[in-house]
Amino acid sequence: EPLMEDREWNEAILGILRKDSHYDVRAYDFVNKSVEYAIGREARGSRPSGNRHVSGSELVRGVLEYAVSVYSVFVCDVFRYWNLQAGRDVGNVVYNMIDAGLLSAGPNDAIEDFDCADDLIFLAGEILRRSRASVPRVGDPAPALPALD
Repeated sequence: EPLMEDREWNEAILGILRKDSHYDVRAYDFVNKSVEYAIGREARGSRPSGNRHVSGSELVRGVLEYAVSVYSVFVCDVFRYWNLQAGRDVGNVVYNMIDAGLLSAGPNDAIEDFDCADDLIFLAGEILRRSRASVPRVGDPAPALPALD
């Protein structure tokens, strides 16, 4: 599947922001990267090779883990600034991207699948508190997270 050109991506994101400016523009790029992270995370588990679908709760977990690995102690501030407060906010960003043709959903997917986490900021803080390392680095695995299902 060919990669979307930057110009096409930017136009699609600008179209989303014209309809829904609730989330910071950078949240869209971050959630897109989190999708790739979550797919890779699940592929390392028991997921069959080649399956590029993740559930809402798997994506929320991926968003949390990836955010902690990228933003470390600033993750809570980043989530606040981007207005990503709960799993449903991640779902809203995802479904805006689906509507714009940037992501796709399976027939059994629903926005309610993202209702697995009421407080992303609290959960990100918990990941940081449980971390053995003082400052995680990009690519480091995030510490264990409570079950979101």
